[in-house]
Amino acid sequence: MRKGRVILDTVAFLWHCLMAAITPIWIGFTYMFLTGNGKGYDYDLRSEADIYVLLALIGMVFWACCTIPTFGFLTKECAKLGKRYRWIPLAAFLLVGLLVICLLGWDNYLMLYGVNA
Repeated sequence: MRKGRVILDTVAFLWHCLMAAITPIWIGFTYMFLTGNGKGYDYDLRSEADIYVLLALIGMVFWACCTIPTFGFLTKECAKLGKRYRWIPLAAFLLVGLLVICLLGWDNYLMLYGVNA
C-alpha cells in the first residue's frame, strides 16, 4: 500500500512541475487573449476580440482545474511530514516557473505580454 502512495505522490509532483513549467507561457497567452490582442496589437480584431476573451476564460478555468487540485493534494501530503514542509509545493512551483522564465529569456518572456523590451 505504501508503494502505491509513493508512486501517486511522484506522479502528482511531476504533474505539478509540468504545470509550473507551462504557467508563465500560459499566463502570457491568457493576458494577450483577455486584452483582445491574440493576433497582436497592430491588428484590428473587431468581433474576433470577443472570441479571444472567451478562449482566455476557458483557458483560465482549464489551467485552474489542472493546477489547484494537485497543489492542494501535494500541500496536504507535505503537511503530513511536518508543518514546515507544507511550503514545498509552492516553492517548487515558483522555482520551476522562474527557471522557465530564465530559460526563455526576459525579452522573450515580455514579448508574451506585447512588450518589446
